Amino acid sequence: MADNSDLYPRFFKVFLSETASDSLVIPLSFNEFLADPLPKTVKLQGIGGKIWTVSLEKISGAVYFATGWSKFAKDHELKNGEFMTFVYDGHRTFEVSVFERFGFKETRAEIQAIQLSDSHSDSVVEEEEDSSDVDDGSCGEDEEISQSLYPIDDEETKTDAAVFEGNLDIEALTNPHFPTRLKNRIYELLIPANVVNDNKLKFGDSIKYIDGEGTLIGLKGKWADKRICFKGWDRICRRNRLKKHQDTVECELLHDDQKMVHSIRVHVLRRTD
Repeated sequence: MADNSDLYPRFFKVFLSETASDSLVIPLSFNEFLADPLPKTVKLQGIGGKIWTVSLEKISGAVYFATGWSKFAKDHELKNGEFMTFVYDGHRTFEVSVFERFGFKETRAEIQAIQLSDSHSDSVVEEEEDSSDVDDGSCGEDEEISQSLYPIDDEETKTDAAVFEGNLDIEALTNPHFPTRLKNRIYELLIPANVVNDNKLKFGDSIKYIDGEGTLIGLKGKWADKRICFKGWDRICRRNRLKKHQDTVECELLHDDQKMVHSIRVHVLRRTD
């Protein structure tokens, strides 16, 4: 997260024990950066690099770090008047920095990651990544973009993206669009240069993916030759259960009158034979 930290959405909170010992409310203005629907759990990464898993709860329109937050606060020995910055990667991880009242950054809580038990179907799995498939935030000039698939547990929630299957008339799409399939890696979606240039499209630092299950925020990645790509594509691949050599995704680029692309609508086309 550190390489592109200036691009990630963030907020800060002052710790007050009477209101934030058991749960912590996320500022309402930050809700637009959260996935819709909300994941049941997210990860908080402390200064020492350790991970705490906490649940998210929505109450009267406000989103809270709930179960697991008190453990995070206790392990960091949070005191009244200290403040924290939360940098969000757009998926399920917040990088948390803790500052004393006089502004000195502290490293605390060098402990092992904890895991919430979740009787529901969306339990978080800490996945081991092969070192040869680690995304470092940049790609070689001729390397194909990452669009493969992590293993998916049977319990993971299945998307209702089937509404797109067999019912999409590609020729009828009025917005710019392009097809893609799963390839050798994941993490990022490349926007073909000809689609960008032919339609004179512009892009900001983030984008919304829209599929049959809701929306996700994807942050802009870096390519050595300035090609346009966005991270978070692995979440779309996973929850739509895309299969290599079988499924095709038609990516429809939604933009405003100034050709600024704000969203990518995902249409999943599956082979039925």
